[in-house]
Amino acid sequence: MHVFETKIRLQHTDGAGVVFFARYFQLAHLAYEDLLDAIGQSFPADLATCPVLYPIVHAESDYRAMLRLGDDLRIEVLVAAVKSRSFTLTYRFVNPAGDEAAVLQTVHVAVDKATGRSTQLPEELAAALRGL
Repeated sequence: MHVFETKIRLQHTDGAGVVFFARYFQLAHLAYEDLLDAIGQSFPADLATCPVLYPIVHAESDYRAMLRLGDDLRIEVLVAAVKSRSFTLTYRFVNPAGDEAAVLQTVHVAVDKATGRSTQLPEELAAALRGL
């Protein structure tokens, strides 16, 4: 499991000061990038040089409790599956009271940038993800 902590900012909320549903995915992506940094698989400074991309091909979410402006947020990122050409991440959003506010899941597929077709997940990334 990887933990990412942040604070709910004005940009994440709607007019009532509650996190807007689409912002959960923005926050999850920040946690995803932080996870990649932590396992030594950061995005390169120049994405043009990256031979394999990992687009999201499926995303889902369940919302259980409100998050509000100013809340401290803990996102627990769990590796739900690592397959030969894809991986699935689960994001558990935990509010300041320790309650589960939301659960998101994203499925990423390895895509060869040159051909646009799915390809094998690089073993280094697969091993790092399995290690979580």
